[in-house]
Amino acid sequence: MKKEEDYFRFIGNIRDNISSDIISEISPAYLSEPRGLYRNKSLHIIKPRSTKEVSGCLKLATKHKICVVPWSGGTGLVGGQIALDQYHVTLSLERMNKINNFSVVNQSIEVEAGVILQSIHEFVGNKNFLFPLSMASKGSCCIGGNLATNAGGVGVLKYGNARDLCLGLEVVLADGSIINDIKTIKKDNTGYDLKNLFIGSEGSLGIITRAVLRLFPTPQNKIVTFFGVPSFKSALESYIAISNRFGQYLQAFELISDEGLRFLEETNMDQSAAKKNKSPWHVLMELGFNSNSVEQDVYDVLDDLYNRNIILDVISGDTEAKARKLWKIREDIPEANKKIGAISSHDISVPLENMESFINKSLIEIKKLNRFLRVNCFGHMGDGNLHFNIFPPQKETNSSYMDLKPKLIEIINTNCKSLEGSFSAEHGVGRLKVKDLKQYCDPGKFYVMGQIKK
Repeated sequence: MKKEEDYFRFIGNIRDNISSDIISEISPAYLSEPRGLYRNKSLHIIKPRSTKEVSGCLKLATKHKICVVPWSGGTGLVGGQIALDQYHVTLSLERMNKINNFSVVNQSIEVEAGVILQSIHEFVGNKNFLFPLSMASKGSCCIGGNLATNAGGVGVLKYGNARDLCLGLEVVLADGSIINDIKTIKKDNTGYDLKNLFIGSEGSLGIITRAVLRLFPTPQNKIVTFFGVPSFKSALESYIAISNRFGQYLQAFELISDEGLRFLEETNMDQSAAKKNKSPWHVLMELGFNSNSVEQDVYDVLDDLYNRNIILDVISGDTEAKARKLWKIREDIPEANKKIGAISSHDISVPLENMESFINKSLIEIKKLNRFLRVNCFGHMGDGNLHFNIFPPQKETNSSYMDLKPKLIEIINTNCKSLEGSFSAEHGVGRLKVKDLKQYCDPGKFYVMGQIKK
């Protein structure tokens, strides 16, 4: 009873002392997450318009001992945006969506946490600059959540994760204290690196409200190609050959399995741009550059790889429209996965030299459980991050196979650990992987994280 009284006293204090129009009963748009694994039980949602209002809300939440769950774009895949108790309040940053202080000289931009990622792309693109963080959810995810989860996406190979693209942060702590580390400088050794502590902390240490982001001049030319490879070993060979010669231009090297293309066909999604490609594995590659001399050199290397049967069926995205169609194949795979319904989904990373061992070992062990299970393996091969998802046989539903899920998780996570990898590469821990963190994280690291949280 006291819990309920404290909660409604907190709600009343928000209305009386901060603003009555920033809090309302929660609506259906905030009740679920993309994979449908969790249901948000919050009774209310708070939508502050400024850092000052965020601070005031958290100060009152601490006073009344109310849990606050930050909501960014709601696109996270591990349930971190979901409150599991009706007396935990959801706080959305969506009203804090201003873009400020674009600087050509500093090659930077200041944004509030609720700015949608695609809006940043469009804003800086109109000024011939690039913010390279990009993923399939770019039209709805927000930069605050991207930073809180240290999002990866398709540009990590050249530009790094979200952490590498942030120069400064403003964060509100649980007691309402504000840390203002909004800077455009790249070197600052004045004490602990607090910025990078908050990036990737998934809202567990504070709420990000503003950030300064690094920008890059937009490359004037690009090459987008889609090609088949007869084996994973060939995919790795082609990556090594291309990155050794053109590493400074290589922006993406995405691995796609033939199963991924079959999933697109099965869900009636367009994959016509790659139809003639019948290989077991495929690569989508993008390079960006300014020198006109680079293009012919790249195609010469591709010709050599083709003549040695390392790559097959090369499809060139030699117009903007063709390039977009090739990228759409990669971007539509998560949606196809969602329509089919995975038994178990995994976002893992392993060293490149161990990746083939991980795939082969995991496939053998999965087939031993049930030889009819399907695996859609795809992802950011260039930076060692794979999405390794297990599905029921065609025309069957995942609900009939959920008894296998614990064993599947054990297979994937154990193989990751034994091959010096991570069970969470870019999606985070959230609610979904808390037990995995306790089981597979180094005990010393786990202890220190607990101490920092305290």
